[in-house]
Amino acid sequence: MERARQIRQQLGDSVAGDFKAKSASVDNITVDEWKIRLPLIIDQYNPNDIYNADETGLFFKALPDRSLVIAKEKCKGGKKSKERFTILLCTNMTGTDKLKPLVIGKFPIAIESVLLTCILTFVAGKAAKPRCFKNLNVTELPVKWRSNSSSWMTASLFDDWLKSVNKTMMSQKRKILLFIDHASCHNPESQYSNVTVKFFPVNTTSKLQPLDQGIIKNFKCYYRQYLVKHIICRCAVAKSCEDIVITVLDAVHWTNNAWKAVNQSTICNAFQTSGFKCSIIQPTVNVMTDISTLLDQQCDADDVPSALQTLDMLLAHVKIGEERLSASEFVEMDSEIPVFNEGNDPLDKQVNIDETFRNQIISQNNDDINIIGEEDDVPAETPPKLVEAMEMVRRLHLLAAMEQPQLHHVISQLDSQLTQLFIESQGLKQTTIEDFFHKK
Repeated sequence: MERARQIRQQLGDSVAGDFKAKSASVDNITVDEWKIRLPLIIDQYNPNDIYNADETGLFFKALPDRSLVIAKEKCKGGKKSKERFTILLCTNMTGTDKLKPLVIGKFPIAIESVLLTCILTFVAGKAAKPRCFKNLNVTELPVKWRSNSSSWMTASLFDDWLKSVNKTMMSQKRKILLFIDHASCHNPESQYSNVTVKFFPVNTTSKLQPLDQGIIKNFKCYYRQYLVKHIICRCAVAKSCEDIVITVLDAVHWTNNAWKAVNQSTICNAFQTSGFKCSIIQPTVNVMTDISTLLDQQCDADDVPSALQTLDMLLAHVKIGEERLSASEFVEMDSEIPVFNEGNDPLDKQVNIDETFRNQIISQNNDDINIIGEEDDVPAETPPKLVEAMEMVRRLHLLAAMEQPQLHHVISQLDSQLTQLFIESQGLKQTTIEDFFHKK
């Protein structure tokens, strides 16, 4: 037991040491010079058209157990690697447009099928599905889902995402300025008609990138609130620890909800901290307004401390192992895991695709590989039919009437929507009493 405790402490110190080293490497002179130049860079853009995007790793099944805190190098393979996402988040400066998260999951593949699977996934544009997605249309998910053998961002995935954003901006007749870091998967030579890409100075993102100034942390606070609530609820009916299951689909919905929960104040404060200050024209009043004044009015509304406090309160109801992580430790546990291929990664971990073989595979258009088997031992669930859901809602009305009256409004809304969907699904049309007497 004592040896295990020492190992956990060493791993924790390793992560902390790596983070401190990165912070110390920031050149403050470069940071200051950038903040002086930044107003000139963004001067021609409306704040609604100034964006920042960044990837973050997420152990989507991780529990608040201190023994799960692991060093960065341990995250490149094995079980922990399989249970993580790389998530790309993107928002504009005013927090009025948070783009749909791009979630990159991992699927297990045999060595002999590496080329085939990668080609079908990346080149043919097919997002391999976890088993829990079997009955779902991936395009209807609340996030953009992609997967590969490492769950890392790649240059091709990032380029595809940028093309999608550019297409959206073209349809909206907007031209935006997107700030990103110098990750090796971000191609500096790519150009787009409606998206201008601007890179932060090297090794300065811990100070200059808005998403690193509390936005990602706030997102993870909310995500882990959903996870802990799920554990608490499942404990009420679970007969053993094995009954508390977290699926990829659960994590996808929590990712979407957590991103929606990040408020404008948190986003505006993060951009301001990073030096994004400019004069804007407010269309409603048609006068010049200093955006920093608007942001200052919202400084007290920063949601990060509140979200951490709520998470700490939830964690008080969960006991896993001997040492429970604090809310802050739980949120930061995956802050340093890799999200893209680093320059010093072994060559055998990088996949090179032969052009001729790739074209042969694409021409076959094999749809059967779209579903990739997972080793999570979670069977695909069958969704209830509409009539079954309507019966569930009827029972929820009993719950509201007898114990939880505050739920009446929400349940009634759900009841109304389900009833309307049922009517539409049956193709029912208006009838008269006489119609019933003329049935054969």
